[in-house]
This record gives sequence, structure tokens and C-alpha cells, in this order.
Amino acid sequence: MQEYVTYEAFGAVGDGRTDDMAAIRAAHDYANAHGLPVKTAPDAVYYIGPRATPAVIRTDTDWTTSRFIIDDTETDDYTADVFIVMPEGAWTSLPLPPLKRGQTRVDLAACGIALDRDMYVTVTSDERRQYIRYGANQDSGSPQTDSFILTRDGTILSGINWDYTRLTSVRAIPVEDTPLTVRGGFFTTIANRAESRYTYYGRGISVRRSRVTVEGVSHTVTGEGDHGAPYNGFFSFSHCAYAVLKDCRVTGHRIYRTIGSAGVPVSMGSYDINCYAVIDIRFLGVKQDAILDRSLWGVFGSNFCKQILFDGCVLSRSDAHCGVRGYTIRNSVMGWMGTNTIGFGDMVMENVTCFGRHLVGFREDYGCTWDGDLTLRNVVWIPEPGTCLAPVMFHVRNGGTHDFGYPCTLPHRILIENVTVVDTNVPEGYRGIRLFEDFDPHPAEAEPFPLERPDELIIRNLHTVSGRPPVICDHTALLQDTKITVE
Repeated sequence: MQEYVTYEAFGAVGDGRTDDMAAIRAAHDYANAHGLPVKTAPDAVYYIGPRATPAVIRTDTDWTTSRFIIDDTETDDYTADVFIVMPEGAWTSLPLPPLKRGQTRVDLAACGIALDRDMYVTVTSDERRQYIRYGANQDSGSPQTDSFILTRDGTILSGINWDYTRLTSVRAIPVEDTPLTVRGGFFTTIANRAESRYTYYGRGISVRRSRVTVEGVSHTVTGEGDHGAPYNGFFSFSHCAYAVLKDCRVTGHRIYRTIGSAGVPVSMGSYDINCYAVIDIRFLGVKQDAILDRSLWGVFGSNFCKQILFDGCVLSRSDAHCGVRGYTIRNSVMGWMGTNTIGFGDMVMENVTCFGRHLVGFREDYGCTWDGDLTLRNVVWIPEPGTCLAPVMFHVRNGGTHDFGYPCTLPHRILIENVTVVDTNVPEGYRGIRLFEDFDPHPAEAEPFPLERPDELIIRNLHTVSGRPPVICDHTALLQDTKITVE
């Protein structure tokens, strides 16, 4: 009985020069049709040329110690991924009633819905636009959207962020009961040489199935020149749940500049990990070299996700925005671009070393909003090594004049506990770290879209190497209604 499928059985050469993509695709098609795993030759070097058609993965895949060369110098379709981990089920519509923020159940019987599987559900409403971006990359935002798990008994997992009086679209797909694993392999991307503009390249591994673990995969980039298009993410997860990226190696991409939507020059984000509308994704032991190299963009970006966990990771940046709900970083190191976010629920940084200019950057292009609580515990912050600066712990800037499509708030409760700041390279006249910069340039004026201040700020054992006590904010009126406790 055949135990697994090989690429060589379908004509792969594995010499690093012959384009093996057709054989790779055929091998996975056969494996999918017969429910067999795929395993590669440990010494093979598979060259993947410009052909756009991806290989679809629906069975366990072990790339062992094989090497893959993905040549992006010329491509038929720069948006196409090389591998797509696909679900077995198909998307369908559900007749859901209007939804309320924080809702935890749906009466399925009253809606005429019978489920034999838990469902990943995404809903949208055209009645309102949100995440209306401000700044050099300004845009008109997105229709109000949410994703959640709807169990077979009608329980809603992972929360509803907004009220929906009318649902424009409801799309659902079954959540797989059995896990799938993709592991091993050393991938090298020969970088594109396209014009430096916002034409995001795919050409990686895209996961669109729930309950997938990607483990022990390594990715590097070579051939970057003085210009090129950005990458969406070699590891890309979208519209799925319960995903794991474990013990993988990732790489930063060179920063290129273009003209943004506001008509001014901008640096383009280019990622090795990207997540879109993913529920419950864990990054375990994911590591990157050169996390202090300022010529390389931060390695992780996400939108519309819920429940993101980094544990035991070493990365140049974690960036979760467009509404992440639940964000935890522990036992990890964050490099020169630090930690950036907006979102909801609990944000926790615990046992973390951070080298960013700010310990937490609340993204001003999305209103600096965090509708929940923030906990910093057992953190060492070394602000931007090699740069002389007066550190500011939280990056916040929102003058209350822009409509982001939602009310903006700073964390309701901020706990700073056992945090050490290495403030040694500071300018003359330095008075101590500031927790907040002067984020509202006109605090006395009426604002059409005001930023709500924290309810409570608790500081327990905040230690600075300089010995200077922290300054909460230069303009104390900005936080005059915040209960501040220093212990």
C-alpha cells in the first residue's frame, strides 16, 4: 500500500535548475484525491519558476530538509501563491439576524439554521465604513466587518465587535475537525525587481483552512536591489481559525519607497508573515535574524484578526491593526520596529524585551484606539539602540479632528508592573521617560471626534537605568480625569 506521495513520482528533477512546479502541483492533486500525505526527497532542490498556478494542499505535507528556490525575477502572476492550504468545505450563506456587539448566542432554530459542524463566519454591513485611514496612506476605509466562530449549538466564540442593524453579507465555511500539518523545508525567494510601488507580491504559502500547523519551515530572501515591489507575506493566513506557525524562520524584506495616496513619499510595508481575518492564531518559537537592521521592514502585519498570541518569538516587529481582539506577546523579543496595534479586549506583554522607539505604538493612522485593557509585566525596554533620544513609552497622537469610523479610546486600564527602561543614551537636559507624549495638540478646544482617556493607570516597580522617575505626560491636563496610582 502506498504510504505517501513524492514529487519525483510525477516528474520532479530536484536539481535546482529544472522548473518542478508542474510536478509538484500534480503530486498534491493526486495526494488530495487519494487522501495521502506528501513527503519530499531530503537532498532535493526544487526550482519554482514563473508559472502562476499554485499547488493545492489538502493532506499532511513533509518537506523534510528539501530546498526550494522561488524565482520572482519574472512572474506570470505576482499575486499568486506557490502553495495554498485549502479547506474541504465550501463557502455558503447563512440567514443570520441583526447582531449586537458582545452578543454570545444566536437562536439557530428561530433562524431556520441547522448546523452539524462549527462554522467560521464573516459578516459585513455597507451601512457604515470603518478604519478610515489618516495620513500619507489615507483611504476611505472598509465596510463594517466581523469574523467569529458559530458553534453547532449557536454559541458565538471570539466576540462581536460592532452592532449590525442590517447584514449586507454573511459567508460561512465549516471548521475542520481534524488538524493538518505542513512541516520542514528551506525556502529561498529570489526577490522581484519590479517597480517600487504598491503591487504586493504573494508567491509563498497561503493557509485558508482551519486547524493548520505550519512547523519548522525556513524562509530567506536573496537578490534584493535598489528597487522592488513589496511582499504581502511568505506565510499568509486568511479567513480561518485555530492556526499555528511553530519553530519557523522568517526574514525581513528591504524597505523601498513610493508615493502614497496623499501624494507624499512613503516607505512601503513588506512582510514575511501576514494574517487577514484569522481567529485564534499562535506563533510559537518563530524567529528572525537581524531584528535591529533598520533597512528591513517589520516582519509581521495583520488586519481584522482575533486572538493573536506570540510566545517564544524573536521578531523585528509585531503589528496588529484594523481591529484585533485579544493580543498577547510573552517570552519574546521585539526588534527595532517594536509593537504596534489598535483593537479591543486584553492586550498583554509579559516577559518581553523590546528594542522599539516606543514600548507600545498605538497606530495614529487608525486613531490610536484600544478598547480594552493593557498589561505590561516583566518587560525590559531598550529604546532604539544607537539613537540618542528621550524615550516615550506609548506612541499616541490623535487630535480628535478625523473620523475613523468609530469612537477612539486609549486603554481603559493600564497596568505597568516590573518594567525596566534602559534610558542611557539620552539628550542633554533629559528629565526622565515620558509615558505619554502630548498626543492632543489642542486639548482645550472642542473636538468632533475626541480620544477617550484611560480610566486608570497603575504603575508598580517601574525602574529606569538613569535613575530618573518617569513623567506621566508634560501636559497633565491631558490625563486629569485618569486615576493614577504609583506603587
